[in-house]
Amino acid sequence: MSLVFAAALFGSLPAMALDCGEPPLDYPPVPDGSRATADDIRDARDAVLAFSRTVDEYLTCMDQRAPNILPYLTKEQKARWDEDLTKIHNERRDLQVKLNEAIRAYRRQDS
Repeated sequence: MSLVFAAALFGSLPAMALDCGEPPLDYPPVPDGSRATADDIRDARDAVLAFSRTVDEYLTCMDQRAPNILPYLTKEQKARWDEDLTKIHNERRDLQVKLNEAIRAYRRQDS
């Protein structure tokens, strides 16, 4: 009987233990727009877009994982969960803002 239970338990683990991996922390560099070339800006834009997609995938995975994990967390752990995900989102937003500022500075140098 216990073997049947163990098989059922381990058979359901992939759905329950969805592993999202480590949070994306490899922030791409953003050049100084006042000294950047068009290629620098284009490369930075492409890298920031790719990083943003990685963050979206991670946050989506964590959202899918939450219903299986949050019921078992303490109030403090839930707060930390929210803080960590909010931090990742905010840092991504800050990176996008930095890129936009670099693009504006690049455009001003061409004027």
